[in-house]
Amino acid sequence: MVAFTRVKGILNPGACLSGGEYRITDTLGQGGFGITYQGIDTKLNRPVAVKEFFPEGCWRAGSTVISAGRWNSDNYSNAKQKFLLEGQTLGQFNHPGIVQVFYYFEENNTAYMVMEYLQGQTLAELLEKRKGKLAEAEALAYIAKVGKSLEIIHQAQFLHRDIKPDNIMLADDGRVVLIDFGAARDFTSNSTARYTTLLTPGYAPLEQYGRALKYGAFTDIYALGSTLYHLLTGEIPVSAIERAAGVELRTVQEIAQHISPHVSQAISQAMVMDVTERLQSVREFLDLLHLNSTKLPQKVESTNFYRSVKDPWNVFGQTTANSKQQSRSNTTGWF
Repeated sequence: MVAFTRVKGILNPGACLSGGEYRITDTLGQGGFGITYQGIDTKLNRPVAVKEFFPEGCWRAGSTVISAGRWNSDNYSNAKQKFLLEGQTLGQFNHPGIVQVFYYFEENNTAYMVMEYLQGQTLAELLEKRKGKLAEAEALAYIAKVGKSLEIIHQAQFLHRDIKPDNIMLADDGRVVLIDFGAARDFTSNSTARYTTLLTPGYAPLEQYGRALKYGAFTDIYALGSTLYHLLTGEIPVSAIERAAGVELRTVQEIAQHISPHVSQAISQAMVMDVTERLQSVREFLDLLHLNSTKLPQKVESTNFYRSVKDPWNVFGQTTANSKQQSRSNTTGWF
């Protein structure tokens, strides 16, 4: 019997996957459910990002991932299938503002997703360089582009559920790309369903804190409004839980008086606590921001995949916001 060393580490540079088709060159970051590597597509000789399903608590025997801790064989297998469904979901989209998935496969008792490698920086990294906030015109330009991508996602009956500056990539080729769809779920308008808790305080609306609450496109609208709030004020908004406990959310104009009144008002309407009073679509939000929503994509038909999957993501059970935090280094590439 071959003896393997128990390690919690990453795949080493030079490791090959899928029969040598992909070779790992570096590590980009690690989160609660996976590790993202920079790699090379050896057949096409192009850089790619490779996301590996590697839940917190698991370990390796050589290159093989071993389920451990709360991950028994059953829930590990279910979660791995959810990861593959995420790859299938993203593979349905062909839009410059949505990270592109080229391939997904199982290997090493885990799963991998091969994506475009994006040169650039996240919006969070840009904020840090700009000492915490952006000019109104620049912030609105980014939100308009993210909104167009989000409209495509919503038309396909999916929610992103974790929109924030960390998950918006400013690519060197000029694209503004929505990344990290690990929290994505399918939805039917005005429906109610049990959800796992996977959120980022300050950007997540109150319904994401519950497990049997109404959800819909308005869930992402809250996060989009919160993101714009942060870009303009330099402050992460008060969390929805604190607001529910009576902590007041100051308006954008109260913090930054130079911001246009209609922009401040639009953000407030996007961040209304009551889902029935909140803005219901990206188009409504962009219209209130006086952005040109006529360039948003027209309504598209869902594919058979979208119609056939009712709730492919409901496999984890309880998790925490900390499990979503990514240990990002100051690299110039991401996925």
